[in-house]
Amino acid sequence: MPPDKKRHIVVGTAGHIDHGKSALIKALTGYDPDRLKEEKERGMTTDLGFAFLGKDVTIIDVPGHEKFVRHMVAGASTIDFVMFVIAADDGIMPQTIEHLEVLKLLEIKKGVIVITKKDLVEEDMLHFVIEDTKKLMIGSFLENAPIVAVSNTTGEGIDNLKKILDELIAQTQAKKDRGIFRVSIDRCFIIKGFGTVVAGTVLSGKIKVGDTLELLPGKKKIKVRGIQVHNKKVEEATTGFRTAINIVGAEKDEIKRGDIIAQPGYYESSNYLNVSLYLLKSAEKPLKNLTRLRVHLGTKEIMGRIVLLDKKTLQPGDKAMAQFRLEMPAVSDVGDRYVIRTYSPQTTIGGGSIIDPKATKAKGFDEKLIEHLQKVETGDTVIMVEENLLANFEVPQKIDEIAHDLNLPQTEVKTIVETLIIKNKAILCNKTRGLYYSQHNLEKLYAKILDILKDYHKTNPTDIGIPKLELMKRICKIMDKSLMNYTLDKMSDQKSIKISSDNKISLFDFTVVLDKELDAAIRKIERLYLDAAYKPPSYDAVLEQKLGDEKIIKNAHRYMIDSGILISVGESIVFHNNYVAQAKEKLIEFLKKNKEIRISQFRDMLGASRKYVLPLLIYFDTHDVTIKRGDVRILGQKYR
Repeated sequence: MPPDKKRHIVVGTAGHIDHGKSALIKALTGYDPDRLKEEKERGMTTDLGFAFLGKDVTIIDVPGHEKFVRHMVAGASTIDFVMFVIAADDGIMPQTIEHLEVLKLLEIKKGVIVITKKDLVEEDMLHFVIEDTKKLMIGSFLENAPIVAVSNTTGEGIDNLKKILDELIAQTQAKKDRGIFRVSIDRCFIIKGFGTVVAGTVLSGKIKVGDTLELLPGKKKIKVRGIQVHNKKVEEATTGFRTAINIVGAEKDEIKRGDIIAQPGYYESSNYLNVSLYLLKSAEKPLKNLTRLRVHLGTKEIMGRIVLLDKKTLQPGDKAMAQFRLEMPAVSDVGDRYVIRTYSPQTTIGGGSIIDPKATKAKGFDEKLIEHLQKVETGDTVIMVEENLLANFEVPQKIDEIAHDLNLPQTEVKTIVETLIIKNKAILCNKTRGLYYSQHNLEKLYAKILDILKDYHKTNPTDIGIPKLELMKRICKIMDKSLMNYTLDKMSDQKSIKISSDNKISLFDFTVVLDKELDAAIRKIERLYLDAAYKPPSYDAVLEQKLGDEKIIKNAHRYMIDSGILISVGESIVFHNNYVAQAKEKLIEFLKKNKEIRISQFRDMLGASRKYVLPLLIYFDTHDVTIKRGDVRILGQKYR
């Protein structure tokens, strides 16, 4: 009957208060899931109860009373299939309908309908309730579900129900594992001699005794001291298993229902969740923007406001993209189901799935965001990785960064990125640092650079190009340097741009066109520097010469530096390139004969003061002509 040891089945109950859910579980398992004192006294389930059926099957008993629907959502959010309970003496009741709506919103796929208390009614009444139930289930996941009538008191029909449960258990596939461990806590208690124990269903991944985990949203480090499944000690637990975990590092009063225990470094809490939302046809009125709601997510209820992203109002029976702005942070994952209820009176009105669990504050009618959410909603991990790369225009991503953003194993992300590279949808832009970038964004970056260069050449016709740092600032504030270098190198190889020796960027076919006035100014300035030799004038001194219109003189001076006629060696010292070349030749010749040179020797060689020769020597250091060794310089490697 039970699944193999690698699978664990969670069966949930649903139905109206006092329809015999807890008694049904006791008839099936011999165990009473009503564990709280007040439940015994009041004869109703107020919180989640648990019982075991066979080796690897847990039954979660959920409360049926309207006031405890939030517990019902907490239980139903992890189940594989449902026992939907309707009492023969009551028939369909308000919470019967609401529980069915909740199960549909949580996308439960299958179940069995159990008509309890058959011993309390005549055959005609039983037949009437069964037919009424069939009508209710039309169009739902339970439309073709088996229906079995039982008596929890006499045991009639229980064996038949067990056979149906066996069939459903055999048909149940293991839950999809996203690979990163996560449990949403629905119980926390103390066991004398052991300490704090938390319980919940493993939503993904696996844990072993001794593992270090995170308690979220507080990000507190905890350690796994022991693990139990079905009241038996085990060394590890995997996806789908109903698990009790003995932890060290957090006390009971620090833990609340709905908190998450997870593998460190992945899940984050957020006050903003981007979601797809379906408003039930039974909702009494349209849902308006910024309505305050109760959001039931996993085992937690959180207050928040809804921001509709693609509609002004949401009509009953319609779907929308939306954002929850929560009043306290939540931890969730892509694809997690949720249910919303009105603030007061509390009524279930809709639900859907989480698309972006780590969202930032959004505004309505952002077409780019809506398109992104529509893609990610598919749950396709390849699309999710591609969208993650697309979302990072300024900065390329590492594998571990993508894995963190998407709560996916690094090995899976690495495989997907390599596939995207083969499909020409991603690139490796820095092998040493392991940085990846979207091919689509690269093409956008190409186009942006070309547009900036066109505009720069138009407004600065006498500049040979835009300085690299200025280009980066014009693209965006935080452009990654390695990405910029990769992009410029590629564009240079493709002959769409040119890069000067001093990192000025221009369009490949751009040339400065000198008019007569500019050409005349250049010749006058050049004569000043040629005559000055190794005692060149300062920029201000050039302007004081009144060689012509000041604006033209400034443009001419800048052009001469950009084009290499003049060379700036630092500290506002500028030489004519002829003298730099001459000094370089003399310096190399001297060092080949004498091995080393001091500043004073270089000064005497050029017949100039220290003010001019020291910046020139430092310039040669930076261009690998010389290497500084204490108070002397030796010849650079490539000139030996």
